[in-house]
Amino acid sequence: MEIIMDTLNRVMDSNIYIGAAIIFFSRVTDVAMGTFRVQLIVRRKKLIAGVLGFFEVLIFILIVSKVIKDIGNWLNIVAYCGGFATGNVVGIYISERFSKETISVGIISKSKWQEIENRLRDEGFGVTRNVGYGKDGEIQMLRVICERNYFPKVRDLSLDYDRKAFITSYLIAGKYGGRMYGVKSKL
Repeated sequence: MEIIMDTLNRVMDSNIYIGAAIIFFSRVTDVAMGTFRVQLIVRRKKLIAGVLGFFEVLIFILIVSKVIKDIGNWLNIVAYCGGFATGNVVGIYISERFSKETISVGIISKSKWQEIENRLRDEGFGVTRNVGYGKDGEIQMLRVICERNYFPKVRDLSLDYDRKAFITSYLIAGKYGGRMYGVKSKL
């Protein structure tokens, strides 16, 4: 461990900009790992979450100790803070790309529901339509079950027909059978 710290200190002390860049990218890495680790915990992937947590904290300790040792160096502090902010964005992006969570998307359109339903079916989505009753009378409610990463496609296809459509989504904890976009039926 001492060899790693000595090497890190020599590289970072050789040039203040290289040192700040190392702090920035290390912080991006550890915060992104932390954000992704939380997603793994929610999905009950204990072992992978534990391994990621180990390396996340290792990077954190190495970098925060360097920043604290040289607390008067504002470039390092800005790099540390910027790395934290960027790491959140990167972590969310990674979580979204690796996520296979199933969601239920609800679409309510007062006048264009038929066009939306037909287009979603043409694109391969399974759509269930229910009658609902709102303040202004009868409405048609469309429901699509898909992986979370398909939500933007469902939303955009719906908004192409009705910019005022009411669109909601929520996470589904479990499912069995049925039809889901991009997945063969289990029935």
